[in-house]
Amino acid sequence: MVLSKNQFFLTLSILVISPFFIYKSVWLLQCEKATGIMQFVGHGNLGSALGISSYPVIDFRSGNKVYTFNANINLDLKPGQTVSVLYQKNNPWDALVDQFICIWGNTIAYGLNPVLIIFVLFCTPEKFDPLIRKGAKVKLGGKPFFKIIPPTKV
Repeated sequence: MVLSKNQFFLTLSILVISPFFIYKSVWLLQCEKATGIMQFVGHGNLGSALGISSYPVIDFRSGNKVYTFNANINLDLKPGQTVSVLYQKNNPWDALVDQFICIWGNTIAYGLNPVLIIFVLFCTPEKFDPLIRKGAKVKLGGKPFFKIIPPTKV
């Protein structure tokens, strides 16, 4: 199978992003919903370069047990405020506040960082010759399994 540069980079991007989004989608399909209460603001050290981070500590009930988890840093919640919580029934400590950034933030960051690198490679072919030289193609399958076909000069 011979792919153009565009097809190769689109396929590579999808292959890099897919595991992150599939994992989160499966997590969402298996989660339960509960109401949590913000108890207090916790503080942690993310390292000397980043300093101290603040995060809300949330309690929620599942069955007759109360579980506690640390929500995303810098969420604007007040002690006693109720929030919707999503958690895994088999592992209630695996919980998130039911807000877009809390659910998808890490997934987007982890998935887009490699894609940004791929995008830089795609947009600056002169720096990474011959892999992405204009007109180059990629052959998958056979021996060797991965082969770069240089552009033909006309």
